Amino acid sequence: MPRAPAAAVALAGLALFVILVGPDASVLRAALMGAIGVASLAGGRSGRGLSFLCMAVIGLLLSDPALGTSFGFLLSVLATLGIILLGRPIIDWIPVLVPRWLAATVAVPLSAQLLCGPVIVLLQPQFATYALLANVLASPLVAPVTLLGTAAVPLVALMPWAATVLIAVAGAFSSGVAATARFAAQLPGSALPWPEGVPGLLSMLLLSVLTFALVWAAARPRHLIRRIQEAHTGTESVIELLETRIHRGRNAGSLERGRGHGGPDSRTKTSGSDS
Repeated sequence: MPRAPAAAVALAGLALFVILVGPDASVLRAALMGAIGVASLAGGRSGRGLSFLCMAVIGLLLSDPALGTSFGFLLSVLATLGIILLGRPIIDWIPVLVPRWLAATVAVPLSAQLLCGPVIVLLQPQFATYALLANVLASPLVAPVTLLGTAAVPLVALMPWAATVLIAVAGAFSSGVAATARFAAQLPGSALPWPEGVPGLLSMLLLSVLTFALVWAAARPRHLIRRIQEAHTGTESVIELLETRIHRGRNAGSLERGRGHGGPDSRTKTSGSDS
């Protein structure tokens, strides 16, 4: 389809999806961001995810300022921001031998979790040890639930038997998502206690930064070794420079003391004055 009709169909689909799911904060954010993305694609301007997110957030806050106090809205924005800023770099770091879809399966929930973690501990001061594992295992089950469930809605009135089949299949995938969540929650140490308030937020923020650095180091060991060697070389240069300056300072001090105690220069000056 040409861009303009395709954009119109996509926007209509977004509107119907919002009506179907309900205008919650996360749904509105996703729909508005999707609408801006569709409009930009229709105009031939892709790859502007951060700009789309900023426009979506500003538009939603202008239309409903109360969203500014919603943790759900904040987490939704942070999750999208994490995917935009960190998702692509993490995917690019993963070796080429790993399939692209598998890399994205890990990178997308990890990047979202890194930014959402500091806020989640404000709501529930605990660390979900297996959250990333649960998201990775459940991610293949989400798309069938959404697609089959949405496709079943118009068929309820037109072809009830077909809608029943789609709903049953989507329900099976939904049960898989729920089973994954229950399995992860029952593992030993699945919910570790975490500090409350600002200390918890700051410590989780530090953990997110360290996790991101660890992922980079694990995915790019050669770059890590090169950076360590560069740091080692720089440290050696600084130490040599300090040693040179200290050595020069000591020599200058010895020379000054020699002059003060009647060294060769002072004797020369004395003999010259006597003559």
